[in-house]
Amino acid sequence: MARILIAEDDPQASEVIARICEFKGHEVEEVRDAVQALASYDTFAPDLIITDLAMPLGGGQHLLRELRARHEASACPVIVITGYAGLLGSAERTALEPCTILEKPLELEPMLRALEDALTPA
Repeated sequence: MARILIAEDDPQASEVIARICEFKGHEVEEVRDAVQALASYDTFAPDLIITDLAMPLGGGQHLLRELRARHEASACPVIVITGYAGLLGSAERTALEPCTILEKPLELEPMLRALEDALTPA
């Protein structure tokens, strides 16, 4: 069982992601913005973060920059979800590496595959 932090401002999307994770036996904490995610990171100690890119108070990119500044880059795998994957340029994609990027609306199989890949030791 892994501890998964979900940072998603859309309550319905967050609930769907949480249910998938819980169905796979994982413990979940849900937050609605990057500031809450940063506060929760130290207390919840997640094994995986799933974050939306477009959220209030900085969004997923801000969250990643802050986590990378505070902790080693590989401390926790991250799955980025966005409705704007097709609009991300090469520089934006490079800045998100090594994160997995999933496009909204989320599909079950890619989400399950991304969870398994992120939580399987290299």
